[in-house]
Amino acid sequence: MTFGQKVRYVRKKLDYTQTEFAKVLSVSFATVNRWENGRVAPSVLAAKAFYEFCEDSFISFPSEE
Repeated sequence: MTFGQKVRYVRKKLDYTQTEFAKVLSVSFATVNRWENGRVAPSVLAAKAFYEFCEDSFISFPSEE
């Protein structure tokens, strides 16, 4: 799963719009949109914030087999 796919997976699982999820992560709507579409990779701090959010929210990703 790419980073963008993970972002979309978590956002959909929580039933958030891109705008709502951007607010939760303290980034812009455009940033979430670009991550999901694979146009830009997250900064180290943004990726850390995303993974910490997932951990704090008890969200795990489907296993890749």
